[in-house]
Amino acid sequence: MTVSTTKPWQASRAHFRAVSLGVLGVGAALLFRVPTLLVFAAPFAVVAVWSAATRPPKDPTLVGRLSPETVREGEATAWAGDLAHVEGIDHVVVFVPERQWLETRPDSGVVTKAVDPTNVTCTVEVPMRTTHWGRHELGPTNVVAVSSWGAFRWKALDVGYQVTALPLPDVFDAAAPAHRANGLVGLNRSAQPGDGTDFSGIRPFQTGDRLRRINWRRSLRSNELHVTATHADQDTHVALFVDALADYGTSGGIDGEASSMDTTVRAAGAIAEYFLLRGDRVSLRVLDSRFQANIPPGSGTRHLRRILDVLATIEPDFHRPSARRAAKAVVPSGALAIMLSPLISPVALERAISIASHGLSVAVIDTLPTDVHANDDPTTELAWRIRLLERSREVRAVQQVGVPVIAWTGPGSLDPFLREIARRASAPRMTRR
Repeated sequence: MTVSTTKPWQASRAHFRAVSLGVLGVGAALLFRVPTLLVFAAPFAVVAVWSAATRPPKDPTLVGRLSPETVREGEATAWAGDLAHVEGIDHVVVFVPERQWLETRPDSGVVTKAVDPTNVTCTVEVPMRTTHWGRHELGPTNVVAVSSWGAFRWKALDVGYQVTALPLPDVFDAAAPAHRANGLVGLNRSAQPGDGTDFSGIRPFQTGDRLRRINWRRSLRSNELHVTATHADQDTHVALFVDALADYGTSGGIDGEASSMDTTVRAAGAIAEYFLLRGDRVSLRVLDSRFQANIPPGSGTRHLRRILDVLATIEPDFHRPSARRAAKAVVPSGALAIMLSPLISPVALERAISIASHGLSVAVIDTLPTDVHANDDPTTELAWRIRLLERSREVRAVQQVGVPVIAWTGPGSLDPFLREIARRASAPRMTRR
C-alpha cells in the first residue's frame, strides 16, 4: 500500500449550497407565505436530505500499483488503484499530473469511472506512455471518491512511483564478413592468433610452432614445412565507453529529434545488443556521469538488461572536476574498444589516444547532431562555428595517429572499422627468434 495521505468523507460545496438554499428557501416561503419560493427551494431540500441519507458508511481503502515499472522507450505502462468498501460511492476520479516524458491517456490525465453498486470493489486505471529513456517520477496521483449528487468527497494522495524507461536501441547491424566466424561461444571470433580450433590459414613453419600443427600435405607439395594457423579460443570482448559529460542539441523524445546524449545512449544499446545476442562479451564504462558506472565483461540477455539499466540512469555532469583530465581506462589486451562521444570536449579524444597507445583497437563514434550550431543568437552561432572548426582539427589529429572517428548512421556504421581489424589480424607479425 503506497497511499501517503487520505482525507475522510467531507461535505462538498455543492452540498452546502443545497442545504443553504433548501433551508433558506423553505423558511422564507413559510415566513412570507410565498408558494413560489417553496417550489424553488423544495428540490434543493430534497437533494440535501437524500444526499445525507445515502452518505457512504465508512471510508474506502485504496491500494495503488504501477505495472510494469520498467519499460522500453515508447512502451506503455499504467497506474491502477484498487478501492475496497465502495458502498455508497457514485464515481471515482483520478488525476495524474503532467510530466515531461510521460504521456497519459487521455492527455488531461483525468480518468473518471462509475462505480457499480452491486460490487464491493472498484479498479480505476490510468494508462501512460514513456517517450524518453531515463527514470521518471510519476506522482503524486490524486484519487477522489464522490457520493451521489456530489455531496461528499473522499480524497487520497498516492505517491512513491518511478518509471524506468530503458533506451530503445537503434537498428544496428554489421556486414563485415571478415570479422564474422564461429568462435568458442560467440559468433565473432577473437582477432588474436593462438592455439585454438578456429581455422585461420596455412603459413610457413616458425620457431616455436608445435609439431602437431604441421600440415604435412602442404609441406610435401612445397618441400617446406607449413603449419596450420588458428585463432585463439576466446570470444570478442567489446569495451564500450560512453562520454556523458554534456548533452548537446534538443531532445524531442522517441518521436522527435535526438540530442547528442540520446544518440549516444541508443547507439551504445544497439552495439551492446548486437554483440551480446551473438554470444560475445561486452563491458561498459560511463564517463563523467553524475552516477559513475563500470560494468565488467559479460554475455547473455541478462547482461544486456544490466547494461540498458545503467544507460537509463545516465545524467550529464557539467561541473565534474575530473572531466577536465583523461581518465585511465583499464582494458584487457585484445579487446575491441568503442568510445561514443559528441567530441565537443577534447577529453574524449585524449582518452581514445590513451587506449590506443596500449596497442588496442579503438574506434570513436561521433554522436553530435548535425544542426547543433543553429541558433537565433548570432553570437552563440558564431561561437559554435568556431568550436566546430577546432573540433575538426582535433579529429584530424586523432585520425592521423590511427584512431578512426566514425559518424553514427545506424546499420553498417562500424563495417570499415571491423574490416580493418580483420585485415590487421591476418597481416604478418614480427616475432622474436
